[in-house]
Amino acid sequence: MPSDERPTVEDAYDRLAQTYETQEEDPYCADLEFPATTDLVPDVAGNRVLDAGCGHGRYAEWLVERGADVVAVDENAEMLERARRRIGDRAEIRRADITDPLEFADDGEFDGVVCGLSLHYVEDWREPFAEFARVLRPGGFLVFSAQHPVDEYVAFDAEDYFAVERELMTWSADDEDVDVPFYRRPFSEVVNPLVETGFRLDELVEPTPREGFREKKPESYEKRLKYPTFLCVRASKPE
Repeated sequence: MPSDERPTVEDAYDRLAQTYETQEEDPYCADLEFPATTDLVPDVAGNRVLDAGCGHGRYAEWLVERGADVVAVDENAEMLERARRRIGDRAEIRRADITDPLEFADDGEFDGVVCGLSLHYVEDWREPFAEFARVLRPGGFLVFSAQHPVDEYVAFDAEDYFAVERELMTWSADDEDVDVPFYRRPFSEVVNPLVETGFRLDELVEPTPREGFREKKPESYEKRLKYPTFLCVRASKPE
């Protein structure tokens, strides 16, 4: 495919935005990734928290409901519009690319950063991690989730585990296939960028499905009990 015809994340989410909220009830989200990620978030009441790559606002809403002062950012205008409808004026919502400097944010402005399933669209995680470190106060937390490197390596039949490679996953929107580009990476390219940008790794979780998953997808439940799907991490900026 010519380079100017390659699918982009922006185009993909323009097409996915109208149906994306239905993904919340999918057991891979509702009973696997989301609860494991939110379990890592400390008490946020009264804290200023950045939701980086907020999509349609699920994490932002969860944070607001727990008393956080939330700033939610995403690059896709369609997803941001849906986040605004969902959250209203309960959070500050801005358009921003997490790989670029967050020009609206001062050094040490935030007590925490949450980034749910957004980093796999970024080739080099050092870029967003460095910016997260800048906007966090000393002692602030970073919680993020990502697709598991082992799952990606097997699912996409990759020849070189150690490479950071662009791949395409296919989602469905209104009964049409949508190609969504992302980057798969080895485990070292998850942990090393975090450490190199000054974070301390506090907890790493390879979650297994909750009971609701078995009720919704019994045919996949046993496999997901024994096979990694997501990676959820809490890190902190040293005092």
